[in-house]
Amino acid sequence: RSHRGGEVAKHEALNEVAIDRGNSPFLSAVECYCNDEHLTTAQADGLIVATPTGSTAYSLSAGGPMVHPSVDAMVFTPICPHSLSFRPIVFPDSCELRFEVAPDARADVWVTFDGRSRVRLARGDSLVVTASPHPLPTVLRLGNTADWFGGLRVHFNFNVRRRQKPIDPVFLNAPEEDGGSG
Repeated sequence: RSHRGGEVAKHEALNEVAIDRGNSPFLSAVECYCNDEHLTTAQADGLIVATPTGSTAYSLSAGGPMVHPSVDAMVFTPICPHSLSFRPIVFPDSCELRFEVAPDARADVWVTFDGRSRVRLARGDSLVVTASPHPLPTVLRLGNTADWFGGLRVHFNFNVRRRQKPIDPVFLNAPEEDGGSG
């Protein structure tokens, strides 16, 4: 939901909601809240709130974690933050996340919903993100975990690498060097 005094619009997203600075040369300045508790003032190129389904898309590219689809969570990932300590956070999906464009921000921000609808938020405007009370059912061929890990292996080559060759026995029986004492 986006607000300008009252509710202006409602949007739905399966993967993520992204807040970005648009074509502004300035960092976004967004006040971030979880259940009305102030988390931080985000000075960054933007922020992503992803569902577990969306955690392997834009959020992952921005450094966020991969979240198994059976975990009821929202992933909060900064995009190029202006602080080395600003890291992704995983929240339970029961949280209400609110983002307010700081009144002293140098520019407005833009919000996209699954990369489609684009909405401008001016200074003082806010965006509220909550999980839907109606989860989207999915049809799985092999089961939740097998399908998910199979997808990670196929699409991301998740932890796929050539195995190390066995160590040559010559190295196992090599005499120890004397350590340089002379």
